[in-house]
Amino acid sequence: MPSYEPVDPSRAVQLAPRVWWVGSLLPEDQFQCHVYLIEQGDRSVLIDPGSALVVDEVITKVDQVVGVANVRWLVCSHADPDIIGALPGLVAHGLHPDAAIVTHWRDEALIRHSGTRLPYWRVEEHGWRLPLEDRSLRFVFTPYAHFAGAFCSFDESSGTLFSADLFGGFSDDHSLFATSTDYFESMRAFHEHYMPSREIVVHALDQLRELPIERIAPQHGRIIPGHLIAPVMDQLAELECGIYLLARNDPGLAFLLEANRTVHDVVDTLVGEPTFTVIATHLAGLAHETLHTRSLEFWARAGETVLHFDDTDRFAGRTEDPPADVRRALDGRPSEPGTRLMVALASPTSDRVDAVAVLTFEEVTDLDEPSRTVLQQIADLVEVGLEREVLRRVADLDRAALYEQSIRDPLTGLHNRLYLGDAANRVCAIDDRGARPQVAALMIDLDHFKRVNDTHGHPTGDLVLQHVAAAVASSVRPGDIAVRFGGEEFLVIVSGVEEAGAVRVAERIRAGIARAVPGQPGVTASVGVALRQRGQTWDSLVDRADHALYAAKDAGRDQVTVAR
Repeated sequence: MPSYEPVDPSRAVQLAPRVWWVGSLLPEDQFQCHVYLIEQGDRSVLIDPGSALVVDEVITKVDQVVGVANVRWLVCSHADPDIIGALPGLVAHGLHPDAAIVTHWRDEALIRHSGTRLPYWRVEEHGWRLPLEDRSLRFVFTPYAHFAGAFCSFDESSGTLFSADLFGGFSDDHSLFATSTDYFESMRAFHEHYMPSREIVVHALDQLRELPIERIAPQHGRIIPGHLIAPVMDQLAELECGIYLLARNDPGLAFLLEANRTVHDVVDTLVGEPTFTVIATHLAGLAHETLHTRSLEFWARAGETVLHFDDTDRFAGRTEDPPADVRRALDGRPSEPGTRLMVALASPTSDRVDAVAVLTFEEVTDLDEPSRTVLQQIADLVEVGLEREVLRRVADLDRAALYEQSIRDPLTGLHNRLYLGDAANRVCAIDDRGARPQVAALMIDLDHFKRVNDTHGHPTGDLVLQHVAAAVASSVRPGDIAVRFGGEEFLVIVSGVEEAGAVRVAERIRAGIARAVPGQPGVTASVGVALRQRGQTWDSLVDRADHALYAAKDAGRDQVTVAR
């Protein structure tokens, strides 16, 4: 394997056995045009001959290796002047008598206009292979990357891919070889500008991934060694290209390049992220860097409520009443000029504005129409993720409402026995971890409640139960659990108490019930209190509280009895 750094660019550089770089590094030029030579005696191959600016150095370097007179084949992967500009100078210097241009018929139609009177050897007419002295050169069709007839050349012997414009980049220095994946940033702008679309690039990469490539020798940028090929290909496959399709209204290239990159990131995020936070964070960064916004926020309808997403909670979102300007935008009315720019987000399934993106600036800002167009394109993508997040939130609220409904007694609003099972087990488990037990069960039963139903009817009985439940709920402490146990029985779980504290809570409940029902004097309750013992099961605790309750009944009702 050759040593990649440093090299002497004034001489031909060997990349692999009989494979040479014979180009020229132009000073103060980001657009370096590389030329490569496959040394094959008097059937040698020149890959992408170069521009008129470098022809003299190309001739010098070829002469150092094999001599221009032995160049039999001139591979022209497309028809740009940076490839065919050197042809007249090479012909004038004296090529092989049978020299021919190796190209695709679509490119031949343009190359002819260079005025070079060399014959053509069309790759598609020869099975896409050129047999050589000790190897075979295979051609891979990569249409529209970036010419209609563009192709790459693969030297099967050395594993060298001569990739033409693919993998090219802009270079700020004169390094001939890429040394890390950081080179991709040089490739990024080149491909965003020159490649028509991501689909075209991905199609080309799919063809090239099948090859046993050891190095990539692009026409522009830097030569890519083997260990960087896979990661660079992976990054290139994710790059959104065709930037000038977006730029047709020229809203400012810096903004478009960032917007283009973020649009692709947003699409990937929509596919891979379950929440809206990452998407919104991407866009907030884009808006700050390119539009110099102070903040970015989103407001979205979620049923009867409105959700607010901003960076105060990393776009987690919360229910909040929107300010007047946001409400105006949600109603579809135009916003007034100011420091806050409203971008309406309409649902794909309806014409209604379901959400608004709000960009806040330091001062009054009026974006030009192209910038607003690009911003709206991004916003339309974000609407998909925002709508998904709102649907998830609504579903969560619905599930929470259904769960809350399932664990509540519909008549009294207290928890029911379904909730009691899970809650009791948690309380007991926590109680067992303490130094001593501090949980009590209070079993409450209304005295002579059957008389209320028999005398006044069940509707009145239900009303009495509702008032009693309210009295129980208002008499317990935060953290205590009040449950309708069944019929006219109620159960309260009290934590963090000893006997005296549990009795105080029970007496407060009993007194509250006695004055709870307006127009129904004489409604009283008996209460049984049981203090939990370490390791005691919940069923056993309730059974002891129940026995204490019946002891209170037997002792005359309207009193509190503690289980012993």
